[in-house]
Amino acid sequence: MDKGLRRMAGVALLVAGFALAGWLVFGAPHDWDGEARWARMALGLGATGAISGSARLIFWQPEDERATEPGTDRI
Repeated sequence: MDKGLRRMAGVALLVAGFALAGWLVFGAPHDWDGEARWARMALGLGATGAISGSARLIFWQPEDERATEPGTDRI
């Protein structure tokens, strides 16, 4: 995947994660009880995963370039 395309996908995933997290905090019904409470928690974990996963897309570096950086002691 092209570096620019990967970064654009990372930014789009970041915005989607923030939007889902914002909806859960401010817009989702706060009276979800029982099984819906578990669904809300799963959506929150999914939003957290999307936000942290977007960092891997935005700041991606191939494995072969990581090994050649100075200061890395990989065996």
